[in-house]
Amino acid sequence: MSMKGFDHGNRGVGVRDHQLILPSVVCSTRVSSRIAKEMSAVTFAHQHGCGFIGNDVGRITDYFAALANHPNVSSTLIVGLGCETLQGNELADKLLSKNASTNYLVTQESGGVEGTVNLGISAAEELRTKYPSPEVALARLHLGIDISNESTKIEELVVALTEVGVDIAVAAVHKNSGLNFSDLMEAGVHVILSFPDENQPASGFPLIPTINVASNSPLHLALTNDFDLTSTATTTEIIEKIYEVVNGRLTKVEEIGAGEIIAAREVRSV
Repeated sequence: MSMKGFDHGNRGVGVRDHQLILPSVVCSTRVSSRIAKEMSAVTFAHQHGCGFIGNDVGRITDYFAALANHPNVSSTLIVGLGCETLQGNELADKLLSKNASTNYLVTQESGGVEGTVNLGISAAEELRTKYPSPEVALARLHLGIDISNESTKIEELVVALTEVGVDIAVAAVHKNSGLNFSDLMEAGVHVILSFPDENQPASGFPLIPTINVASNSPLHLALTNDFDLTSTATTTEIIEKIYEVVNGRLTKVEEIGAGEIIAAREVRSV
């Protein structure tokens, strides 16, 4: 089956054409949100970038870099505050070494909140114009599978997908799908197929279309309309859904704009 994608240069070919407004610190998440809303771009709220120590500094820097270098990302605008632990200019330098389609703003140097929002919109528009994302064929799909809830159909599904040339990464370390999603993001998957824990609702990852398969738990049955597939979905139906999503059909969480980004930390904020 043919699969369409978007050429994002050094990032690779993605199945979504997302511009990322990346807040390098918790203090710039609101500004980033306003810029992203104006640009129909993707951003996220988080509790990182300041007040953390030790290995977490390098860990979160690498995590943000992985977000910005993901194949579903067309360009990245980093929005910093100016006094955080994780300095946005250092993150920008790291990203620019791989992708020129990166820019960086500092709120304390851009006229405060309103000035940064206005400059951010202009910078994001410039990136979008300068670095277009032509549609191309996706030669090979990289699928991530979140196993937070054991399903008897997973083994059969993996075999069937492998037979048709799909590369598969499995994340099953955490019972929290959000943490598994982060592991899969760092693996560079195009799409996530999620089997969430029976006590968790359907969820997603903002940069990666996430297909949620329900269990027959009372919670999932009560929230059936939030899931893309029911517990009775066959392997054939799941594969058909994957290809539909790859070729542009929105998942349920994409339709409602849901999803979260959780970066693992070794220590709590100080």
